[in-house]
Amino acid sequence: MPSVLLTFLRDARWLNAERLRGYSLILLGVSAAGFLVWIALSHGLIDRTGKPLGTDFMSFYAAGKQALSGHAAEAWSPQAHHATENAVFGRDLGDWAFFYPPAYLLVCIPLAVLPYGAALIVWLSATTAAMLALVRSWLRRLSDAPLLTPLLAFPALWINLGNGQNAALTTAIFTGGALLLPKRPWLAGAVFGLLIIKPQLGLALPILLAASGRWKSFAGAALSALGLSLLALPVVGADGYIAFLSNMSLAHATLDQGLVPPSSMVSLFAAVRTLDGGSALAYAAQAVAALGVLLAAAWTVLRHKPDAPAFCALLAAATLLISPFLLDYDLLLSALPLGWLIVQGAQTGFRPWEKLLLLGACLTPLLARSLAANLHLPLAPAMMLALFILIVRRITAPAPVTAACLRPVQA
Repeated sequence: MPSVLLTFLRDARWLNAERLRGYSLILLGVSAAGFLVWIALSHGLIDRTGKPLGTDFMSFYAAGKQALSGHAAEAWSPQAHHATENAVFGRDLGDWAFFYPPAYLLVCIPLAVLPYGAALIVWLSATTAAMLALVRSWLRRLSDAPLLTPLLAFPALWINLGNGQNAALTTAIFTGGALLLPKRPWLAGAVFGLLIIKPQLGLALPILLAASGRWKSFAGAALSALGLSLLALPVVGADGYIAFLSNMSLAHATLDQGLVPPSSMVSLFAAVRTLDGGSALAYAAQAVAALGVLLAAAWTVLRHKPDAPAFCALLAAATLLISPFLLDYDLLLSALPLGWLIVQGAQTGFRPWEKLLLLGACLTPLLARSLAANLHLPLAPAMMLALFILIVRRITAPAPVTAACLRPVQA
């Protein structure tokens, strides 16, 4: 019996294309229904917990309002920013700090022209539609397998919608660069450079572009990031940049003092804090892990010269392991390494335990927060590391294509 169970889990033959599609449809239906019920139970754009719908979007919207009123620098003043948030609904519903760089205000300002509800709809609709279109296009370049339903059912997408966050935008930027990388390296770099709006998602980018010899994309990313930062200068002024830099101490305290609950985060830093480790130990563990991931990824691209899709899957997986400040909605970016690995498995056959690990990684955004908060079990870093290792393994030791592998796992 133990050997039968071991084989059942190791090979996961039961997880075929039809079941993947069926499970995805069930998860999609439950997620969409829950989302609609939550909205229906809200009153005046206030949800059942007393917070505004699209909770974190309040921070972006208030920062845009401050910039429109000519006080952009106050977006990084906790007191002024909180007062602007309170003014949106005429009462205190909570406090959502603004830690983003000045370039991000270029995104916030157009939204702040609209009423809060309309701005939230435009924000979530536009960014989610762009992300879905680009990720689907990227996946279709890899395979004709019907992966749209699993993508729509991916829990990180719904977590991002519920939080009103920007993971769809950053994933769209990342995927846009990935689509352009094979044939238009300069433009791909320029698109990658837009990640300056959320710099912690661009930490691996220059190192891996350089290690892979993609110097045109490296230069394009640098020029794009610099250009977008300069474009924000007339909007926020020198005072805005000074305020942003001064506010970094509050961002640091947010991590050190647990102002954002570690259970809602998905980094190794947060895992150590969830397990009651001290701040110094958490930073040390994160630094060692980040260095190890960067060295392994750089060696992989330097030695094995992966093609653009494999490179981007590796880059996305590495990105999700480096920064100490990542939340569960940021795992939407893992759609790229997950999609690449699923396609590779469909084409060459899945290796032992691979299907089970991929299923676990798909469900990680759904389970990570509750497991960390209730059981002190930080799942996300281990699953993201598993994705990274699977990608490195497939790049460094690719499996031969066999016709027998294609049919049962084509989705």
